[in-house]
Amino acid sequence: MNHTDKHMTTRRDAIKMGLLAGAGLAFARPPAFYRDALIRSRDLMTRPIPKTGEQLPIVGVGTNQWGAQGEEEIAPLREILRSMVDNGASLIDTARGYGRGRAEEVIGQIIRELDVRDDVFIATKVGTPDSREEAITSLEACMTALGLERVSAMRAHQLSGAEILFPILRDWKEAGRIKYFGSTTMSSQEYPELERQIREENMDIIEIDYSVLDRAAAETILPLAQDSGVAVIVARPFGGSRGSIFQHVGGQPLPDFAGEIGATSWAQLCLKYNLANPAVTAVIPGTDSPEHMVDNMGAGQGELPDADLCRRIEQIFDELGVVQG
Repeated sequence: MNHTDKHMTTRRDAIKMGLLAGAGLAFARPPAFYRDALIRSRDLMTRPIPKTGEQLPIVGVGTNQWGAQGEEEIAPLREILRSMVDNGASLIDTARGYGRGRAEEVIGQIIRELDVRDDVFIATKVGTPDSREEAITSLEACMTALGLERVSAMRAHQLSGAEILFPILRDWKEAGRIKYFGSTTMSSQEYPELERQIREENMDIIEIDYSVLDRAAAETILPLAQDSGVAVIVARPFGGSRGSIFQHVGGQPLPDFAGEIGATSWAQLCLKYNLANPAVTAVIPGTDSPEHMVDNMGAGQGELPDADLCRRIEQIFDELGVVQG
């Protein structure tokens, strides 16, 4: 069993075992078709991208594991995108190197098959180039793999390559090939450089890791982004340096207060925690499971926790001793 399979099994166990909510009543998880119907009955919440006011549904999908090779592997990914579009979600986060270099191609194939190009918000990124020529080659490769002439957002995958990429991305934005540009980092050690970029580069969008297990971004990056009008996409919303939330909560029941905000799974509770920060524009939990995607989208409905409930969620993981740092 690889690390991805282990994570998926752990989450599946958490979903099956952790369904105490509201007044502490236990209930069975509804079948997939019924959960789809429940989601379609309510709209996903949206938040504006600060620079334009464009409304973005607050739950999307990360595609790092989308290295599908054949129809058997592509089929569940197609169902994820179909379910997203049917239920009002649109954000697909990817990168030149995701899925062993296959993710963009798989996404491009699926959006053509479903004819949903106008219904999705594709945000991709490229790694550190050594030259302007290499940067342009990588950027064009993204477009070719996706089968598109225009994407919603393009980012520098590593902050160290931004000085080469940003002038090109500004040109592409001016030409209409991208709508937003920015950078990404999954390391708090790079926060000083990210802070500089937010202040000086007039970026539109950033991607960072932030979760109840790893709260470092809440100290400086999130307030600065909000003050600077920069959209924030949150990756690894279930993760931290000490594993995922599912590995630590296992079969524990949800706290009673989860029902106060309509959370019916640990995934929804922790995504709602992330989204409670007003600086967060959207979350992009990675998955290749249609069932998990439907569950994740449930976090984009109902109430979000207030400051008191956020502290109570933090306390659960503080007492487990698994918070980063």
